[in-house]
Amino acid sequence: MTLNLTKYAVHIRPATASLVVMLLVSLFATACAVQESNTYPVEIFSEMHYSQASRSQEPPRLAPVSGAVVYEGVGTESVLDVADARTRPYDAGRARELYRVNCSVCHGTNGDGTGPAAEHITATDSYYYAVNGEAYAAPANLLTKRDEYDENAMTNIITNGIVVMPRFGRLLAEEEIREITTFIYDRQTGLGQ
Repeated sequence: MTLNLTKYAVHIRPATASLVVMLLVSLFATACAVQESNTYPVEIFSEMHYSQASRSQEPPRLAPVSGAVVYEGVGTESVLDVADARTRPYDAGRARELYRVNCSVCHGTNGDGTGPAAEHITATDSYYYAVNGEAYAAPANLLTKRDEYDENAMTNIITNGIVVMPRFGRLLAEEEIREITTFIYDRQTGLGQ
């Protein structure tokens, strides 16, 4: 069996072939053009915010407040009179508020581990219970835990979290964590009083 390919041959004129080659080369050259003004090496759609034409579409800039003075450093007057967080004295009222906002939802206002979220943490209809067959342990009773752990261990637990307790080191300043720890161990004006 012989196959005659001559009847299927495509005849292209040399002028047409050179035109097609030139079109392909120009298409490739424009698609791969490197733009130094934009952030992307291949320029397909120019980013509008780099164009000077978009400046007219920006919102107007507000003028500075009349009588405003540029801050150039601390002179003889103190601009802000705030004590350094590491040197400020312990304030039981501030510590009580930090505890109330960050800890009482699980550990309760008196620290016995019966906050409003405790029943949800230990719920048997939770996803964790369905997967593991047991609920999370109840939030710790801080009144008994302060007898088991020293202040450094408690600070470490508050900072790094444990089981479902969040890492407060990412949420609170170091001094705020120290104030909460001091509040937990303060037996005169602190937790449980």
